[in-house]
Amino acid sequence: MHRAIQRRRRFGGQRGFTLFEVVMVLLILGVISYFAATRLFSGEAPSQGAEMELLKNHLRYAQSRAMNTEPLPGQTKIWGIKFDTPTRYWLYKEPDTVTKVRLPGVESSDGAVTLASIQLSGYPATVSFDYVGSPGGSVIPSITVQPKGGGSTLGSITVTKNTGFIP
Repeated sequence: MHRAIQRRRRFGGQRGFTLFEVVMVLLILGVISYFAATRLFSGEAPSQGAEMELLKNHLRYAQSRAMNTEPLPGQTKIWGIKFDTPTRYWLYKEPDTVTKVRLPGVESSDGAVTLASIQLSGYPATVSFDYVGSPGGSVIPSITVQPKGGGSTLGSITVTKNTGFIP
């Protein structure tokens, strides 16, 4: 009895952690390490999302160029993105003929962007914008994005008719 009182005084009345507390801490550490490891070792998902956002930004850039370019009298100035293959596209302008234009940040010799980790399906040959930013043509441009080599759909990019909004 005397030793128990001395021990309690020496440790300030604390007895340590319960088994439940130790198990809960280990469980939480296990869940955190699982998500950290999957995020760290699967480099595909972030790069796929980044390429999808890059394509959206290039569409917005083409739209912006169309809205900020004053057409000559009697001409219609159209800017857009032309898709060669499911993994390759480039910016163009079209007063009368299609002219390739280099996108900002693209360093390929022909100005085309090649997608490394995604591919497109159900895409139109071109997505064009007029001087008010609306998509050209009667078909609403919609592009489905998939991982390269197939797999489940990552999402789609749709240009809203009349407004040209790209979510």
